[in-house]
Amino acid sequence: MKTTSIKWLRLVVPLTAIFTFPLSLNADTFTGKLNGHECAHHGVSCPTAKLDPHIALESDFVVMLEGGEYAFLPNLSRDIKARYVLDTIQVEGTKHPKFNSIKVDIFRVKKGNTFVTVWTQEQANFALKALYEDGYAWPGQQASPMSKYDKPAN
Repeated sequence: MKTTSIKWLRLVVPLTAIFTFPLSLNADTFTGKLNGHECAHHGVSCPTAKLDPHIALESDFVVMLEGGEYAFLPNLSRDIKARYVLDTIQVEGTKHPKFNSIKVDIFRVKKGNTFVTVWTQEQANFALKALYEDGYAWPGQQASPMSKYDKPAN
């Protein structure tokens, strides 16, 4: 019986390692500066200041990477990107192999010498779930007695 369990462990442990190892390699960290897409496309840095009216005209913002390359951040809202335009940012996520885009898991902004997390996909998922699914705003909160899910007893 003992030899059977040892043989089983010898098979399961390496297989588990093989299947979980690639999952940990998916997310990369990218550091750059947020810039307007049109400006990045033309190879210039604009807007020139946080209050530049040009910000309102930009359809989207991208992260400028090393070598003049830029990447879209499609799952991050334009509002968040506009708030941190011209800031040095750090994005943890998965870069698409064909398109120049990064699916953001964690979005950080440089404050002083450190990067501060200002948005995560996990937080966004929780907010959407709270808003559209169960109506709870934070873990442990109880639904109101007259919520649309709780019908009054007859």
